[in-house]
Amino acid sequence: MTKWLLRCTACGNERVLDVGFNLTAFKGRIYIYCRKCRANREHAVLGYYDDDGRLTPPSDFAGVDIAD
Repeated sequence: MTKWLLRCTACGNERVLDVGFNLTAFKGRIYIYCRKCRANREHAVLGYYDDDGRLTPPSDFAGVDIAD
C-alpha cells in the first residue's frame, strides 16, 4: 500500500490516504470525501511517502503502470 498526501482544493485540509493504487493516473486530482467540508470535494495529490517516510512528488513515482 502507498500513503498519499492530499489537499482539499475547497478548504485546504490535508490528509493521508493509504491505497494500493497509483493516484498519478488521475492527473493530480481526485474526488473524495472531505471530513472538514462534509462533502465530496476535489483533492490535489501532493505526493506520496516513500519507504523512508519522506514525501516524494507524484511526478517521481516509478511504480506499477495501470493496464490499458
